[in-house]
Amino acid sequence: MPLPGCSISVGLDGPQAYVRLEGRAAAESAPAFEKVVVRLKEEGVRNVVLDLSRALMMDSGFSGTLSRLVGSAGATFTLYEAPRRIIDALEDHGVLDQVSLLTADLVHESFPKTDEVALEAASKAEVLNCCLDAHRTLMALKPENVAKFEAVERFLSRESEKLRDSATNPTPSI
Repeated sequence: MPLPGCSISVGLDGPQAYVRLEGRAAAESAPAFEKVVVRLKEEGVRNVVLDLSRALMMDSGFSGTLSRLVGSAGATFTLYEAPRRIIDALEDHGVLDQVSLLTADLVHESFPKTDEVALEAASKAEVLNCCLDAHRTLMALKPENVAKFEAVERFLSRESEKLRDSATNPTPSI
């Protein structure tokens, strides 16, 4: 069952994967996206074409996850038909320099057929940790991001600690 607001479809063509995001590329779907990319890497994928033609938006949690994956997944990312608002946000966050852009007029071959990936909803802890890592990545990527995301990073860090503490020290019921 797809996560609310986001679906991910994947098609493979040798060492290249074609990944289509539809809807909201937001923090709550970032852990599922990360799992898909890690699985593709394990299957030998080295190039990911990320079709954003049907993406409505991409928030900082998702763009930071993309940036972190560029550095850790060992794969190159090419964004296909990214809407201007997403390109602008990626540029503002410093992520655009890490990826390539591709438009329909530059495509000389067809992309493989894609199948929607069954995504499991991430737990609150998974979303918090993924988002925290994403914002720390953005802050390390570009000095200007520190001022933008410092408060977000502190909030996410506190929430993550609270969640961890409540899991290790459950409140006894009376």
